[in-house]
Amino acid sequence: MKVPRKAQPSVLGQVDAPASDATLYANGLTCGILEPLLARQLRALAPGQILEVQADSKEAADGMRAWTRLTGNTLVNVEAEAGSRQVSYFVRMKTS
Repeated sequence: MKVPRKAQPSVLGQVDAPASDATLYANGLTCGILEPLLARQLRALAPGQILEVQADSKEAADGMRAWTRLTGNTLVNVEAEAGSRQVSYFVRMKTS
């Protein structure tokens, strides 16, 4: 299983997290439950808006990357919390 990538530090040494328009708390959810919730949350957003998905399952890393590729949405950033299984995925709603 791949380890989620950490966000890249900016020139100033800080991580630039995109501003999210909504947040989906998905701790403990598997892909089979997470993906329909993710789709429903994104449909409520306008094109180009960003959904932050907070998850703690190892399966979410590969699932989020695959799901965004298949649906045409964009995985903008992935931030792993140091010393924790908590990861935030920032997904931009497709524009067309």
